[in-house]
Amino acid sequence: MAGYERFNNGLMDRVAMEAMNQDWIQRSENTLKQLRRLIETQDMDRLELVRVMRFALAALGQSLAGWMQWINSPEIMSTFTRDELENMAKTIAGMVEQFIEYDVKITEEGMRKGLEKQRAGELGPRFVI
Repeated sequence: MAGYERFNNGLMDRVAMEAMNQDWIQRSENTLKQLRRLIETQDMDRLELVRVMRFALAALGQSLAGWMQWINSPEIMSTFTRDELENMAKTIAGMVEQFIEYDVKITEEGMRKGLEKQRAGELGPRFVI
């Protein structure tokens, strides 16, 4: 009986995990559709562009949280071959490298613009978010 319970619980865990993964995939596909719709909007004003970035970064945050759950799960990671893990690692590291390079570029540009305005005495009120 104990063996049956272990088997049954393991089977139920797998069924529940598969359902969760399908739900995650569906939500992610819906997020992609929303993001594509947002970015394809014509003639967006500055506030709308900021909204697109907020949505995109929130989606990225959710995806990163999911990845962290996956990579912290030995059960999940053990299902991948070394080659598959190497491919994932290289792909993710490449995306992160591009993102951080872009982050540095925009941060430097923002600092430069802020200093130029400060020197010209044009710095307006500061907003804290």
